[in-house]
Amino acid sequence: MPEDEGPALTDEQEIWSALRTAIGGLAVLDLVAMIIVSEAMEESTWQGMSVSVWAIVIGVPIFALLSALTLFGDRIILRNHRQ
Repeated sequence: MPEDEGPALTDEQEIWSALRTAIGGLAVLDLVAMIIVSEAMEESTWQGMSVSVWAIVIGVPIFALLSALTLFGDRIILRNHRQ
């Protein structure tokens, strides 16, 4: 009985799939860490600002970078797949 085979992925697509999963996981961890730090360190200050604010100041650009990396990676893989 032959196995049902879906579309075969290239090595590049398989590698990107694994990286994309890891990047998505890091983005989720970043959001969770921002929430936890913001709630836990509300009254602590560093460099004159609340640690909650620092969590957002640092966490949002990291999340944006991870999101942009995912989008650009998808575009590159899609472009290479079409060729």
